[in-house]
Amino acid sequence: MPNKVELISNDLFATVVEKAKSSTRLRANHNFHEFEEVYQRFLNVLTKNTYVQPHKHKSPPKPETFLVIKGELGFFIFNDDGSIKEKYLLSEHGPNFGIDIPPDVWHSIVCLSETCICFEGKSGPYHPSEDKIFADFAPTEADEKRFEYIKKLEGLLK
Repeated sequence: MPNKVELISNDLFATVVEKAKSSTRLRANHNFHEFEEVYQRFLNVLTKNTYVQPHKHKSPPKPETFLVIKGELGFFIFNDDGSIKEKYLLSEHGPNFGIDIPPDVWHSIVCLSETCICFEGKSGPYHPSEDKIFADFAPTEADEKRFEYIKKLEGLLK
């Protein structure tokens, strides 16, 4: 378990934003936790056109909380067939600042501002091979069709 106090500051934001901008995935995390901890908490920094393939946390079941600190994003909840069940605009300006979802819910996010800084919390521990199940109704992260899919989701929020 970490033994340090860590400030959530503009300096930290700037560091993680730069990391996200230079990442091939156009996003970056800053973890405040160790992977084996039961409560995972981190900054999730997204940049425009990053693609988060719809996924869910089923086994083990993990609820998840997103809070937008800076910027704006679209949050989507899907039915099993890939149709949109719910959609939300989350923004630092409100009226919706965040969302808490139960385990086993298909979801994805789309960054609507140049960068979006979120605080995320979910149950741990984190094991990459078990953390999430990716939806087969959406393009993979490597598929060029992901850009069309992002545009489609963005269009649903207008």
